[in-house]
Amino acid sequence: MENTEEIRKKIARLINERGLNYAQVSLAIGKNIAYIQQFIKNGSPRRLGEVERHKLAQILRVDEQELTDLPLKSSGGANAVNAEVLSLVIENIENWLNNRNATMSPHDKAELIRLIYMKIYNEPMDTALSKVRDFIDIYDEFKKVN
Repeated sequence: MENTEEIRKKIARLINERGLNYAQVSLAIGKNIAYIQQFIKNGSPRRLGEVERHKLAQILRVDEQELTDLPLKSSGGANAVNAEVLSLVIENIENWLNNRNATMSPHDKAELIRLIYMKIYNEPMDTALSKVRDFIDIYDEFKKVN
């Protein structure tokens, strides 16, 4: 599986091969004109959101899995990853950090993602979103105390 930097390079190449530009693609996926350029050049956001990734895959005529380093298809079973819920957790943590101009070590961020994901991976999406935000608020309060 490719890493996020390789994926950004692939997306840039595919956009160029299709005769498109970053602004066109950004608008086509429903984002501001600079969204794809910021994603490719600055790595922000780190990963495309689920909706944006799906739309981009359609525009570039590639399998959606090619546009992410997270597993989207699984064979099921006890160790299957719910990619939609995992993306939700990661996106909300990234937004929380960005809104506070905060940073977190990769290890701490991975641990927070793991802890929250383990609590909500079987929840319906609407419940999962609410619980993710609750857990982030709890974590935020905990960090203020410690």
